[in-house]
Amino acid sequence: MGKGPFVPKKKQIRARISEDINSNKETRKAQFAITTYLNGPSPPSSQNFSELSPHRRPKPTPPDQNPAGPLPVAAADGETAMAAPASGSCRIAGTEVPITGSDKVRWIDLTVPSSPSAAPASPADPFVSVPPRAASGCHVVSSGGESQRYLAWRIHEEHQNVLEVIELCASKEFPSSGLRLVFQEALCPFAFMCESEGARRGESVYLLYVLTISGVALLCNLRSPFSYVSGSILSQNDILEFSLQTHTQSANVTAVKAKPGCLVIGRQDGSICCYSLGKLAPTSPGFSNELRDDAGIGRLWTFVSRTKALGPVQDIDTATVNERELLFALHLDGSLRVWDISSHTKLLNYNVHSNDFEGQPSRVWVGEADDDQELISLAVLHQGTMVPACDRVVVYGFSFGAGERFLLSPEPLVSAIPLLEGKLVDLKISTEKLWILKEVGPMLYEIVQFDSDGEEICSYVLQEDAISEQMFQSSESALDDLVWTADSIFSSMKEHSFSFISSMFLRRLLQPGVNHCSALRETLLEYKRFLSDSEFQSLTTSGLRKEILSIIEHEGSSQSASSTAYHWKKFSARYLHKWCGNNRPYGLFLDMNREVFGLVRKGSFSLFRCLEGVEQLIYGSSDELGNLEGLEMNLFDDVSDTETLIEVLRCMGHINHLLGRSSAAIYYESLISSVISPDEIASQILKILESGFSPQSSSPLITLLGTDAYVERRQMAHKSQRKFSVEMLLSFHKLQSRSTSWSAVFDVIEKFMKCLNTKVTIQEHELKRLCNVNSTILVQVTSQVARTMFESAFDLFLFLSYLVGVGGQVSLLQSDVSRIKLKLFPMIQDILGQWIVLHFVGISPTTPPAMEDFSYQLSYLQLGIADEVSLHRKLGSSDFTLACLLDFPKSAEGDHLSACFPSTAEVIDLVRQFISSIMRRNNFDHANSFLGSTINLAAVFVRHGQYEAAQNLLGILDTYLNYARASQTDQDTDIACSARLHLNGFCLLMLAHDEANIVLRESRVHEAIRCFFRAASGQEAPKALKKFSSETGFQISGECKSISLWRLHYYEWAMQKFEQNSMSEGACQFALAALEQVDSIVDLDNGSEVEGLPETAQMIKGRLWANVFKYSLDLKNFRDAYCAIVSNPDDDSKYVCLRRFIIVLCELGETKVICNGEIPFTGLLEKVEQELFWKAERSDLSSRPNLYKVLYSFEAYRNNWRKAAAYMYRYFVRLSREGDAGGSRQLSHVLQEKLHALSTAINSLQLVEPSCAWLDSVCEADDQTSPSKKPRNNLLMENSAFGTDSELSRLQFCVDIEILEKEYTLTEALYMLNTVNSRSKSHESHSIEALTDILINENLYDLAFTVVLKFWKESGMKRELERVFAAIAQQCCPNRVGNSGRNFTDTQQLLLLPSSEDDARDGGSKTIAVAHQVQGSCQWETLELYLDKYKDLHPRLPVIVAETLLYADPEIELPLWLVQMFKTTKGGNRMISWGMCGKEADPAALFRLYTNYGRHAEAANLLVEYLDSFASSRPVDVLHRKKMSAAWFPYTTIERFWCQLEEMQSAGHSADQCDRLKKLLHGALMKHLQQVVVDSEDVLSSVGGGQGVESQSS
Repeated sequence: MGKGPFVPKKKQIRARISEDINSNKETRKAQFAITTYLNGPSPPSSQNFSELSPHRRPKPTPPDQNPAGPLPVAAADGETAMAAPASGSCRIAGTEVPITGSDKVRWIDLTVPSSPSAAPASPADPFVSVPPRAASGCHVVSSGGESQRYLAWRIHEEHQNVLEVIELCASKEFPSSGLRLVFQEALCPFAFMCESEGARRGESVYLLYVLTISGVALLCNLRSPFSYVSGSILSQNDILEFSLQTHTQSANVTAVKAKPGCLVIGRQDGSICCYSLGKLAPTSPGFSNELRDDAGIGRLWTFVSRTKALGPVQDIDTATVNERELLFALHLDGSLRVWDISSHTKLLNYNVHSNDFEGQPSRVWVGEADDDQELISLAVLHQGTMVPACDRVVVYGFSFGAGERFLLSPEPLVSAIPLLEGKLVDLKISTEKLWILKEVGPMLYEIVQFDSDGEEICSYVLQEDAISEQMFQSSESALDDLVWTADSIFSSMKEHSFSFISSMFLRRLLQPGVNHCSALRETLLEYKRFLSDSEFQSLTTSGLRKEILSIIEHEGSSQSASSTAYHWKKFSARYLHKWCGNNRPYGLFLDMNREVFGLVRKGSFSLFRCLEGVEQLIYGSSDELGNLEGLEMNLFDDVSDTETLIEVLRCMGHINHLLGRSSAAIYYESLISSVISPDEIASQILKILESGFSPQSSSPLITLLGTDAYVERRQMAHKSQRKFSVEMLLSFHKLQSRSTSWSAVFDVIEKFMKCLNTKVTIQEHELKRLCNVNSTILVQVTSQVARTMFESAFDLFLFLSYLVGVGGQVSLLQSDVSRIKLKLFPMIQDILGQWIVLHFVGISPTTPPAMEDFSYQLSYLQLGIADEVSLHRKLGSSDFTLACLLDFPKSAEGDHLSACFPSTAEVIDLVRQFISSIMRRNNFDHANSFLGSTINLAAVFVRHGQYEAAQNLLGILDTYLNYARASQTDQDTDIACSARLHLNGFCLLMLAHDEANIVLRESRVHEAIRCFFRAASGQEAPKALKKFSSETGFQISGECKSISLWRLHYYEWAMQKFEQNSMSEGACQFALAALEQVDSIVDLDNGSEVEGLPETAQMIKGRLWANVFKYSLDLKNFRDAYCAIVSNPDDDSKYVCLRRFIIVLCELGETKVICNGEIPFTGLLEKVEQELFWKAERSDLSSRPNLYKVLYSFEAYRNNWRKAAAYMYRYFVRLSREGDAGGSRQLSHVLQEKLHALSTAINSLQLVEPSCAWLDSVCEADDQTSPSKKPRNNLLMENSAFGTDSELSRLQFCVDIEILEKEYTLTEALYMLNTVNSRSKSHESHSIEALTDILINENLYDLAFTVVLKFWKESGMKRELERVFAAIAQQCCPNRVGNSGRNFTDTQQLLLLPSSEDDARDGGSKTIAVAHQVQGSCQWETLELYLDKYKDLHPRLPVIVAETLLYADPEIELPLWLVQMFKTTKGGNRMISWGMCGKEADPAALFRLYTNYGRHAEAANLLVEYLDSFASSRPVDVLHRKKMSAAWFPYTTIERFWCQLEEMQSAGHSADQCDRLKKLLHGALMKHLQQVVVDSEDVLSSVGGGQGVESQSS
């Protein structure tokens, strides 16, 4: 971008046109088009101009109050609807540059108190009759040297009592806070600020002059910087008040003006007064002076002058001429009076009505005096009284003399400028130019610039126009085209259409200059997104994107591409409406010393700049386009080349007119986002150019637009397409007719492309990191220029692509097609790439660093680097773009970016230098400048943590490389590709680290792996990547002698990066790749060690295999981890990995991998077992998984049952030692685990040969020690459970199945006792007898008998059975002696006798008695069941039970089943035929029990029963009865029974009963004895004959 001729001079062009004026009709059309190009179109028709100038910014359509309505249909001819004011044919002189950050000012509210004596004016009749309006101003304050400060103020129309003040400095950042002064009453729309001269050194104090509507003039002293506390009150010492109503003249004030130390007012009666406010005290002489024209003339002239009444003062302005302070007063009657303020003398009286200009003079503006030309200019606004359209601005040029006698010429130079439409808002004038800000419609403004003679007219592009075009609101058809074409463009990629279109709109909406906080928040409120101030301010750029996207999604825009575009238009229209409302222009400001021209808006501030040379051509041109020196097109000396270029521009205009700017926007987004291929987007756009709009489905469009609108739109699209095709063919034929061949046309296009290209100057400029208002302005201008250039280059690309498509119709040769594809297309792609990169870095906000990125944050926390710390804090701010991270140029003349605001022309020079400094950044010697500069930019962004932005840049570079490979050398391409892949992989890695979406995170990780591998595959990779050591951390000290050695270092670096970001998959892949490189290095050196290796190959392999193991373990690839262990050549590292492998598997609960044989552990079984045992011994028993069980499974899978049993028994031993630590709550679980351990050990030993079915000493486990830890308990179990009287009381060194079964039995007993919540305290220190008693006491009879049978044999077992049954029998006695409960823990309790007083219980214990009775009945059944079960083991058990029952209750009636056990045999047969003999539990034993316990009746009845039974034997038993000793009776007991009866009878106890029993017993015995005698005789007779009988008889 430089200056230079672009087209021949106007006269040459016009001469050329005149020569061909009588040619054919086609030539006449060309003449008309070119003449339009030179002179501008006539106001009534702007069609030709729009066709010629595709990039001319049209005026935006006024924002609709209801933007959510249906899309309007464009005009029938398909033309763009444009506002056509009087300046419609103006050339564009410049464009607005918003100062970013001005919409985020935090206001400090400061209340200005008023004097109690000041009476507020009535709003209906104010003393100051200046009409209320929004007002603003900007005053320049010099601070020494060339540095300047600007004091900007504004008064809002809706808050007339509030004045906002901001202090701007070009060398500083835009202030984050401003001062908001709140007055007690409304202010006149006027303020004046200046710097106080009496301030102390190092402190700035500003003077503020204001005037309230009640006529109180206030002078406020404000400190700078504004360090007030919000909500505070300004001190009375800083306020000086003066009421104008106290003056002798009481006419209303109609005009006011201020200078330092002076306040001038004009009144309704035409008088003018000067007050030395701030210079003299109000009571001092000379404080008030009235400017009168009768001084020194006399009373007569005074009387005459008073008879000539002056009109009210309309406006006042001041100027300094030849060091004189002049006052210009405009009166309603047209009088323009000029006064010398210091001498109070009138210098001139001029009547503006003398020039016969219609309208009432209302305002006056005075420019700065030109001392060289001795000329001062002023402008007067004449407002029409009848027709508003006749308003005009009249410019007067007064000459003055420079001598001692200062004179103004009475006849000025006069020129009138009619305001054809609109209302004037503000005006600024200089000696040569005049600028007018006017409102041409509701919220529609324009700025027009005139020469001093009023002839030349040009305009400025306001930010409203730029935003309208950015958001596709500049014309009604622009977005309609996008709505209409969206489905066609995204036909093959519908799933990406919503995200793509939304990303395109969001990128434009949230860029600095477009994004306005207040407007965006109000737009969100319209969509019912209610966010508080703090919530909205806390939203990051990402948060804003999510909020807006949720709105669009809620509108249902995800159905189709056209629906998405439609709803985005609605949102954009509402946002534009809010933006215009919050940024209404208030006034202009002009600094003639620096030629700075700006605009004060309601919610922002901005400057203006002139156009870059090429922009003048692109925006559209008029006669001034003939000034071609600034276009650097020296080759355009021939008029025909200029005409060719104009025809090419016309073709580009046809394309732009058909497609609008949406095509360039979509193509731009495809280059940035990389979601959709740019080639695919370009092909779809070309299809539209060739065949027109052809939506695949009409239903979405009919739904959005309506049927009638859809049909009309389709017809219009068809008509526009036909018109476009015809116009393009005519233009192609014109190009053919004006050029000798297509090659000549391409030559012209190449020269034009050189003009579009960025110009990298050789001149070096000092670069410096800056962050101030000037730097943000420079960034904004760069992005504006870049967007314009990109769109122009894209139109040229479409033009050439369309030309190739229709080449057969325009005689395009194959060589021409080849030239386009092989030469012109790569050049255009290079241009597009350069400008899109510049635009992207200018509009993309930075992202804040991740909170956990401590390394990045600590890199800035260094003492003495305040700039870096400040820069770090700005990251993430929406107005701090990527370009702010770059260094800015400093010219040889001075630092334009730090002292003052640049002028409108200086901005362009600085942009050229800035762009040149960016494109000159190239770390590569041979690579293309665009490749090198883009890669360098990406590296800069990586250095600052802007990984997503760097990735976007590298994506643009990848697209460019697809076109550049054909034209670049292999070495250049390899260098660029390696650098791009390296940086791209690093960015993807960093982005994946902070990504919350798992799917996207994995995708980025895989892509980063691919990029790193591809980067290392290039032969030029070592050369390309050494430049980025500070950005990515990859650095190699020294030179690598081979590519394999370099790749080894590179893969190790990549491995470490993935490991640092917890991405084990990538780290594992690069560790394996590094191992391959180690093998390659050793093989290349024939197996010997290489000098470049820092370690031996075996050490490197051991370290890398250990890393592979670690990463595989992190990924839970256990087989791969095992393979890494066995592949490790370093034994120490191998065993460390094995230990870690086991530990991690245990922590993850994946011990089945160890036990199920999935991993063979060849040669490592002993190590695995040892590690598991060490860990088991040093682990808590409550840890999961249980390592003893793991060891059991490990051995059981390998059929090592003896070892499996040993580990489970070891588990039991540790449980016995440490199980009680958890308290009673854990006791049940511990006992259950002990049961499980013992049962498992028993079952395992049963699978072993009986000779080997024993376990080693438990001490052996304690003898194994670990090098790092000690076992949790090294003490042996001194006493096994309940080992008081058993073999377990000794220290066990050999454990067999029997011992394990005993331990199991005891543990089971304890577990059952714990389960039933026994009230008796059971502890392992009790004896087994005590345990048995407790079991019986808790009704756990089975366990009690199991314990007895397991621990006692023979007589000991019988003794314990007798004791157990005695205890059970006692529980069956409800009336036993001393019924004090069922606790039989002590053996002495078994000896307690029953008490006869148990029956005498109180009545309250009936319930207990019933309960005992029920329980007793259940106990009888239990006693019967177990007695019947165990009486075969010990036949005397029924005797023990009966004796116990009788002992406990002598009066108890023995149960029948117990009595039957005495009377029957094992088979259930009665023993009556053989007398009362039998085994231990025979009828004789029962008789003895009855006798012993005084149960005489039962004893007698039992004896009689058996005696009678003996006597009445069956015939079959008689022979047996008569045998020797065939029957037996307890005669001794009978005799004792008889004696007891006699004793009782003699004692008088139950004498009758005893007598009756004796008689019964006597009769039965006599019969029995007689029967015995008879049987004996029969025996003797059968043996010895008669002798025996005789002797027997005697």
